[in-house]
Amino acid sequence: MSGSGSLVAELDEAMRAQPGGRRNETLRKVTDLFVGNAARFGEQHVALFDEVMGRLVETADQEAKVELSERLAPIDNAPAGVLDRLAADDSIDIAAPVLAHATRLSERQLAALAATKSRRHMLAIAGRRQLGEQITDALIARGDQQVARAVVTNAGAQVSEKGFDKLVNLAAKEAGLAECLAARADIPSRHFRVIVELAPEPVRRRLAESNPQLAERIRRAINEAEAASQQPARDYSQAIQTVKGLVSGGMLGDDQVQEFAKAGQFEETAAALAVLARLSIELAARLLTSEPIDTLLIAAKAVGLTWPTARQLFLLRNAGRNSGPQDIENARINFIRLGPEVAKHGLQFYKARAKEG
Repeated sequence: MSGSGSLVAELDEAMRAQPGGRRNETLRKVTDLFVGNAARFGEQHVALFDEVMGRLVETADQEAKVELSERLAPIDNAPAGVLDRLAADDSIDIAAPVLAHATRLSERQLAALAATKSRRHMLAIAGRRQLGEQITDALIARGDQQVARAVVTNAGAQVSEKGFDKLVNLAAKEAGLAECLAARADIPSRHFRVIVELAPEPVRRRLAESNPQLAERIRRAINEAEAASQQPARDYSQAIQTVKGLVSGGMLGDDQVQEFAKAGQFEETAAALAVLARLSIELAARLLTSEPIDTLLIAAKAVGLTWPTARQLFLLRNAGRNSGPQDIENARINFIRLGPEVAKHGLQFYKARAKEG
């Protein structure tokens, strides 16, 4: 194929002289030649086909482009320029085979397409066998729940910390997505804990039954919740009056909750949380006794408390328990990274679960 220049010129002249139907046939014959010999072609030969096919594609009809996309998509050394054009086509029928299968498309290209093309284009990309973080970041940032679910259920998709943060936000609004997200083997511990806290009881149960590795972690949370009934009876009457006085004076806020918790004033702390989170005194007390730490952190973030106050709540809850500096640091990281919207949804789930139980 040393005479590549003359071949291009001859094909160009033939294309100009032929009606559209013959041009489609010419494209098909050129594609036959490439597909049948692709394994033997070097980069020079592939570049020649790229130029020839590129000229032919300009005048090809929809059906011919769909056929070309389907035939080139599985070939590792398919002409890059033609693949780029097909992948960026507004018609999903043309773009989908290349978006879903072409290995020659770079992560940067796929991320750019995910950031600009239609939802159906994003779904095609999300179904690829392997997805890097740059691609999934673009898909998760712009896609809807269906796109997010396609990423989450793709075992070959790598998800960044930022991506998991966004997915947790989306999962807070859809139990099905939360269930799929919790089942991922690579979900970081902090995200897993938040997802489990957000998940309704039936979802928790299904997760525990379907995945033995998750069952023990979920079981610990359930056991802690059940321990609430074993707590000694407390008299909250005076604490409730104290908090009511603060509310009427416009003084109930982060500083006052921190003072109560730091002083070990359990009843006053519970009463303050009950008002701020609009919980019953019993549910607020459970946050400080038997609910998992993450549930307490979710409630604290949801009502706008700061980390120093959340830290004192952590210490009050864990008084007399075996916890150390690393536990506090883990709680701090989880609290800081927890989004306010996720926390608000989490608090609503806590209230809903309490009603069901």
